[in-house]
Amino acid sequence: MPWKSGVLGASSTRPANSDSAGDSGELDALYRELAPNLIRYIARRFGSGPPEPEEVCQTAFAKLAAVSSGTGVEDPRRYLYTIACNVVIDHRRSQIRRDEAMRELVQSPEYQPVSPCPEQMLYERQRFAIFEQALLAMPATRRRIFLLVRVEGLSPREVAAQFCMTESAVYKHVQRALEDCAKAFAKAERKG
Repeated sequence: MPWKSGVLGASSTRPANSDSAGDSGELDALYRELAPNLIRYIARRFGSGPPEPEEVCQTAFAKLAAVSSGTGVEDPRRYLYTIACNVVIDHRRSQIRRDEAMRELVQSPEYQPVSPCPEQMLYERQRFAIFEQALLAMPATRRRIFLLVRVEGLSPREVAAQFCMTESAVYKHVQRALEDCAKAFAKAERKG
C-alpha cells in the first residue's frame, strides 16, 4: 500500500503503519545524498561563516525532520536549500543588531569600560617580571629564537635560515624556552 511520508512526499511504498525509524532511515539517506552539496552551496554563497556551513546544514535538516510529523514536503531539496539560506540571513541580521547595540552602548555617555582591579594589575606585573627573569636567564640563542618565533611571529623555517640550523633545532629551542618559563612560574608559585 503506498504511503505519503511526512518528509519526502509520495515517492515511497511502505505500509501506512511503518514506524518512525523508517522515516529516520529515509532522512539519513537524504542527508548522505544532499548534505555535501548543501554545505558547498552555503560556503560558496555566504562564505565559511559564521555561521559555519556545516552548522547551517544540520539546522536545515533538523527543521526538515521537525516537519516530518506534519504536512509533507513536496521537494525536500528545495526546502533544505531555502531553509539554509534563511538560517544564514537570520544569523547575519541578528549579528548586525548586536553590533549596532554594542556601538550604541559604547557611544553612550554612561558607558564606562571595565578596568582591571589593582590586585589584578599587580598580579599581571608580577607574572611579567617572572617571565622577564626567565628570559634573561636563558642562553642568548634560545632567548632570541624564542622571541623571533613567539613574539615577532617568524616561522620556524625563517628562523632556521637566519641561524643556519634545522627547523627541528628551532622547535627544540622554543620548547626548551617554554619549559624554562614554566619552571620559573612553578618556582615562583612554590615561593608564594
